Amino acid sequence: MATEAQEKACSFVVGDDGLATWSDTHKDAWIGMLETHKRLTRALDAELESQYGLSLSGVEVLGRLAAAKDRALRLSALASACGLSLSRISRIIDTLETRKLVERRPCAEDARAVYAQLLPAGLDLVREAQASHFAGVQERFFEQLSQSEIETLASVFGRFIPRDATPCIE
Repeated sequence: MATEAQEKACSFVVGDDGLATWSDTHKDAWIGMLETHKRLTRALDAELESQYGLSLSGVEVLGRLAAAKDRALRLSALASACGLSLSRISRIIDTLETRKLVERRPCAEDARAVYAQLLPAGLDLVREAQASHFAGVQERFFEQLSQSEIETLASVFGRFIPRDATPCIE
């Protein structure tokens, strides 16, 4: 039986067959975090899609544009802030542009760059979608936890937030 110090030092072992196995504690932490994320994002994504025709990524894009100066961002900066590829952001913007929620506009300083500009209809929709999204997160996640557990999660997962992360109304 491994001691707590040994388990902390080595979160997994490699068996004679070459396959790695997590310690029980590490397995519960890692798999639990992944399963929680998967279940929540699937439920929240489905809810947003059915109510607003938006994915979680679409709401994040609209939220980041809403929070940006002049409600506009370069597509490359938007991709970076959202942690998505430029091609993925471009496809999301295509969809939002078709719905007249955003528009692309050229960058005066750099002819190669393109901005996404949030339009009034996009601002109205993101306000509604965010209210619903926040309520869904509250119900499905925060209401399942005590205040102490929320503070612990904030302390733990806060360490993984990039220090240069820009705020997002998410």
